[in-house]
Amino acid sequence: MKQIEDSEKTKRAKKTMIFEIIDASCELAARKGEHPLENGCNCIACVNKRKRLLDKPKNWKFRM
Repeated sequence: MKQIEDSEKTKRAKKTMIFEIIDASCELAARKGEHPLENGCNCIACVNKRKRLLDKPKNWKFRM
């Protein structure tokens, strides 16, 4: 029983840490305002821009 409770506590702690990191990155983005992509910036805007750069562009089948 104790092992199950400990594993639940660690899972809950990990989930809480993830939410705290997301909140901190959103607060940093709000504080900095709109800015270009910076190498060391961990705000949510720069993280999303880096993710878009890493993803390959999609070849869309249809055009507007």
